[in-house]
Amino acid sequence: MLKQYPADLHIHTCLSPCADDDMNPANILNMARLMGTKIIGICDHNSAKNVKPVQEAAKDYDILVIPGMEVESAEEVHLLVFFEDLSIMAEWQEYVYSHLPPRKNNPEFFGRQQIVDKESNVIDEEEQMLLAAASLTAEEISQRVFEMGGMLVPAHIDRRTYSLWGQLGFIPENLKLTAVEISRNICETEARKKFSISDKICVITSSDAHRLKEMVFQKTFLYLESPSFLEIRKAFEAKEGRRVIIKE
Repeated sequence: MLKQYPADLHIHTCLSPCADDDMNPANILNMARLMGTKIIGICDHNSAKNVKPVQEAAKDYDILVIPGMEVESAEEVHLLVFFEDLSIMAEWQEYVYSHLPPRKNNPEFFGRQQIVDKESNVIDEEEQMLLAAASLTAEEISQRVFEMGGMLVPAHIDRRTYSLWGQLGFIPENLKLTAVEISRNICETEARKKFSISDKICVITSSDAHRLKEMVFQKTFLYLESPSFLEIRKAFEAKEGRRVIIKE
C-alpha cells in the first residue's frame, strides 16, 4: 500500500556560504519534524560534506535524508544531483572538486563554509570556494550522473538566473533528466505551459531553504511504498503507481 510522504529535496546547510550559520543538522531536522516533512534532500553548493552528519543525526528522527548536491555548470546553471549512498556521492564530490576553479573562499565577503558533526558542532571550514561554476557543461554533468546511477533535477527552472531556462533559454533534449524543480513563485500548471515541460517529465517544488524559516514552504508529496531512494526514483518516473503531487 502506498503512503503519502511530504518531501523537501532542496535544503542548504551552513556549508553553503550563502546560508545561515544555524542551518545545522539539529535545527534542520527539528524544523522538518515540526513541518511534518518525512523526506529531505541536503543540497549544498558544489559539496556534500554535511550530508553524512545530517544522515547520522536523522537516526533519532523519522526522516529520510537523501544525499544531494547543487552543482553549478559551466553555463552557470544550477542542477540538483542525488545519489543513493554516501560512497557514490563522495566519488561524485571528488569529480566536481576537480573541475572547480582553484580559488579559496573569502569568509568575510562570501560567508563561512562550515563543516559540522552530527551533534551540530562546527568541526572545520571548507577552504575551496564553493560559489563557483565547475568546468563541466550541463550535458557533461547529466551524462556522468546517469552513468553513476544518480538522479538529475534542474533547480528552480523558472528563475531568471542560475537556471536552465534563464541561462540557456530552453531545456536541452539531450539532458537525462529525472525531474525538474520549480520555485515557489509559480504553479505547476503555469510552469508546464510557460516552459513547454512535457507531461512525461515530473515536476517538483522545494524550499531551496538557506534559512530555517524558509523550510515552511512545503508542497511536494511523494506516494511511495516506503521512503527510499529507489522508491523516490519510481515516483519521479511514475512507475508502479508511485507518483508525485504538488499541492497548492
